Amino acid sequence: MKDEDSELPADIIGAPEVTAGEEAGTRCVLIVDDDVDFASSLAGLLSLEGYHTPIAHDPAAALDMLGRERIAVALVDVRLGLSDGVDLVRALRQRNPDLVCVMVTAYASIETAVEALKAGAYDYLSKPFYTEELLALLDRCFERIRLVEEKSRIAERLRQTQRLEAMGQLASGIAHDFNNILAVLYSNLRWLQERLEGQPDLCELVVDALDATRSGSELASRLLSFGARRMDETVIVYLGRELPPLMRVLVRTLGDKVTVVLEVTEDLHPVEIPTGQLESSLLNLALNARDAMPEGGRLVFAARNLMVTAEDARVASGLLPGAYVLLSVTDTGKGMPLAVRRRALEPLFSTKPSGEGNGLGLAMVDAFVRQAGGRLGIVSAPGEGTTINLYLPRARLTAA
Repeated sequence: MKDEDSELPADIIGAPEVTAGEEAGTRCVLIVDDDVDFASSLAGLLSLEGYHTPIAHDPAAALDMLGRERIAVALVDVRLGLSDGVDLVRALRQRNPDLVCVMVTAYASIETAVEALKAGAYDYLSKPFYTEELLALLDRCFERIRLVEEKSRIAERLRQTQRLEAMGQLASGIAHDFNNILAVLYSNLRWLQERLEGQPDLCELVVDALDATRSGSELASRLLSFGARRMDETVIVYLGRELPPLMRVLVRTLGDKVTVVLEVTEDLHPVEIPTGQLESSLLNLALNARDAMPEGGRLVFAARNLMVTAEDARVASGLLPGAYVLLSVTDTGKGMPLAVRRRALEPLFSTKPSGEGNGLGLAMVDAFVRQAGGRLGIVSAPGEGTTINLYLPRARLTAA
């Protein structure tokens, strides 16, 4: 196998992948024209160019079509029998403010154009027109849609980051106070343990209480790590060495119903990551996978080198060009529907029953990967399992 593979998995960093249905929706152009022959001819032309082209001959049919199809662009004739196409554009935009409407007419005038633009039309096309002119206009329409969607994704990522920071500050404050309480409990329990020698029954209770206190302290440490804004302490890790012993721990933790597989290529790059967070992150992912496979299944941990080019980074938002180690965790569970994938990284979001999950697992893993300078990607579909991809930048080693 090559030392560095440039092929990116079919995920989008920090956001769910676009499904086939969504992709079809973004290429959907509604044709609204009362001339049956012209509408049919135009639909046939655009179909040859890869567009999905539903047709409506009146405003009622157009509005009905808007509710049944994922329409991105509407080509609306100004005159629709006794109806007004400008009024229809206004009604379509009220139903779907993101819809891009283009007026099409053989009766071009400045007044009509201004009226259409005021109603929310994006552009104006006069009959007769050349095919190249129409296709160029549609290209502009879909470029506008892409830019609007990209702006929306950036805004959503900003909101998620702000929520994550707020959660981190809250978690840090709670963890700090919790640690102070645990410190008092631990010291008093240790004092009590020293004075209960010869009373095994009472000593056993104290030992149990000490174990619970240590568990609480570990939880507080994880919350503090979740709330950390910067890497105060990092370590160079060679995953080829670190993963095998960790897999043995996971096998014991997950039980006999889950088969754990490790696939690591040779000559993996070293990575620089926050100290002590790799184990807890992979444990979080493993436990989530186990919960997604209640009847048992297969859990594969795979690591390989990955070179991200500038072209790759354009589609993987937030992932900078450079050398990475791609650490993937793949289960054979029930998978995530689109609505769940969209919110999977939100703090406190959980699909588990109340009391069985706190919704911090994936958010903490995402925070860990971002602290390391990487990104987390999700590939999942109902009935097809889930893959969590951790993109960890190659460590820059300095000569001794």
